[in-house]
Amino acid sequence: MAESARGAAAAEAGDRLALAEQLAANPANAEAMLQAARLFAVEGRRDRAVETVRQAIIASPRHVELLSSLADLLSRGGSFEEADRVFQQTLDLAPKHAETWYRRGLHAGRQGRVQEARDAYDQAVQHDARHVRAWVNLGLARADLGDRDSARRALERAVVVDPACAEAHTNLGILYIETGLHEEAVAEFRDAVRLGPESGEAHFNLGWALLAQEELEQAETALTAATHYDSGNPETHYALALLHLKVGNYAAAVSDLKRAIALRPEDGRFHYHLAVAYNNQDATDQAILALEQAARIAPEDPRIHRLLGVAYDKKELPARAREAYRRAAALGA
Repeated sequence: MAESARGAAAAEAGDRLALAEQLAANPANAEAMLQAARLFAVEGRRDRAVETVRQAIIASPRHVELLSSLADLLSRGGSFEEADRVFQQTLDLAPKHAETWYRRGLHAGRQGRVQEARDAYDQAVQHDARHVRAWVNLGLARADLGDRDSARRALERAVVVDPACAEAHTNLGILYIETGLHEEAVAEFRDAVRLGPESGEAHFNLGWALLAQEELEQAETALTAATHYDSGNPETHYALALLHLKVGNYAAAVSDLKRAIALRPEDGRFHYHLAVAYNNQDATDQAILALEQAARIAPEDPRIHRLLGVAYDKKELPARAREAYRRAAALGA
C-alpha cells in the first residue's frame, strides 16, 4: 500500500514537472512562466524556478510580480544580497505592492532582522488591509519585539479578515496563553481544530490549554487526537504524561514519557517526570536512574537534585542524599 502511494506521488510529481517545462517554453507569457516557476519550486527545483523567472523578466523587465517572485525565490535560496537588490527594484516600480512588502518581511525575518520585518508587514497591511498572512506575521513580529498588546490587535485583525485562517487562530491562542487569557485561548484553539481537524498541532494546542485549566477529560481527548495525527511530537506525549501524573495513572505516565524520550532523549524534563512517575510507584531504582540522567542533561535544575535526595534516602544512602540536598539548596530549591 505504502509502495503504491509512493509510486503515485512520484508520478504526480513527474506530471507537474512536465507541465512546468511545457509552460516555461514561452518566456513572453509572464503568467505561464510564473505558474511554471511555482511548480518547479514546489518540487524542490528552486534553481530551475529562478532560471524560469529570469527568462521571463528579460521579456517583461517591468513586470512587478515577476520581479517580486524572483526576489522571494532568491531569499528562500539564501541569496540575500541579490534578493535585497531585487526587492528594492520591485518597490521602486510599485511602492504600494502589498505582496512584495509581505515577501520582504519574510526575507528580513529569515535573517533575524525582526524590526525590519515588522516594518515591512506594516507596509503590507497598509496597502492591503485584507492581507491575512501579513497580519499574522505582523502580530508575530510585534510579539517577538515585546509589544504584546499591538501583537494581539494584529492577530485579532487577522481573524476578522479571514475567520477561516487556522494559523491566525492558532497564533492568537498562543498569545492569549502567554498573557494569561486561558479561556480565550481555548476558544481560538477550538476554532483551529474545527478548521483543521486532522492537524496534530491544533489538537495539541487545545489539549495543552485545557490541561492548564484542569479540564482533564477534554484535555486527554484532544491530546490523544494529537498523538493520532502526529505521533512524532514529543511534547504531546509529555503533555499526556503530565495529565496522567495529575490523575495518578503513573503506569500510563511512564509509557508516555518513554515515548517522549525516544523522540527527544536529551530533554531533562522528560527524565525528571519519568522519575516522578517511578517514585510514585515506589520503583526507586528506576527513579534514581532517570534522575541521574536528568542531572547530566540539566545539572542546574534544583528539582532534580531534591528528588534525588528523596530517592537516595529511600535506598538508605545518606551520604548521597545529603550531597543531593546540598546541591538542591545551593541552586535555590
